[in-house]
Amino acid sequence: MSKTTQLRILHLEDDPDYPALVRSLLAQEAIQAEVVHVASQAQFETALATSEFDVVLADYRLPEYDGLQALAFARQLRPEVPFLLVSGTIGEQAAIESLKAGARDYVLKLWPERLVPAIRRAVEEAQQRLQRIRAERDLARTEKYFRALTEHSLDIVAVLNRDGVLIYYSPSVTRLLGYSKDQLIGTQVFSLVHPEDVPTAKIALAQALTDPDRTVRLELRVRHADGSWRHLEVAGQNRLEDPEIAALILNARDISDRKRIEHRDTALSKLGQHLSAASSP
Repeated sequence: MSKTTQLRILHLEDDPDYPALVRSLLAQEAIQAEVVHVASQAQFETALATSEFDVVLADYRLPEYDGLQALAFARQLRPEVPFLLVSGTIGEQAAIESLKAGARDYVLKLWPERLVPAIRRAVEEAQQRLQRIRAERDLARTEKYFRALTEHSLDIVAVLNRDGVLIYYSPSVTRLLGYSKDQLIGTQVFSLVHPEDVPTAKIALAQALTDPDRTVRLELRVRHADGSWRHLEVAGQNRLEDPEIAALILNARDISDRKRIEHRDTALSKLGQHLSAASSP
């Protein structure tokens, strides 16, 4: 948390002088903060329900309301807002119970020098949690988007790590190669390649690793789940240095029909040449 960060603090306290001390302590650390002081249950719950705050401070014991009740309300209404208990005296068992109930920390009024570090730590931890949640949400959204793009693709999209191990492949693998969802995850991709084509495939991987800007293209045979071989045209690119991908990306198209036609045409051409030679005087 930067010292210039503007904080909004909700302070539940029946001593009218203590919020002024809190403001003074924050100012000494050059922390800009608006401290909203409330002294009753109704004021506290209304403020928390109608306004946004970065942190809540609450006295452990008030005449008709206590910090644990305030904590329970805050956890239900604003669980993302860090909650700190402040008290003149708090027993060890009460402190433990408050932490178990969700308080981020507790500070004794006898040690005011500990208050600002506790506030700073609680806010920073809350910001880190929010960043993690956002990153996880963005990742889930990206994965969902990526799967939506590849789910009905006619081609195979595969994601490999640096060692050539499959970490993702599109659902089209089932239709084109007969393998079920996740069946090949963790498989070394070369184990699926025809032995005669493995050297070519390894050379292509080495080229991709040494030249990330290059799109590597090759044709090879890949084993179908039924044991037969399919001819694939593969284009691969090294995206290991891209922090959002950090993998090798392959796009593969089944060209088995084309290869059969080419083989048939070649065989017919050779047969024609043979017949022509045989019929020549």
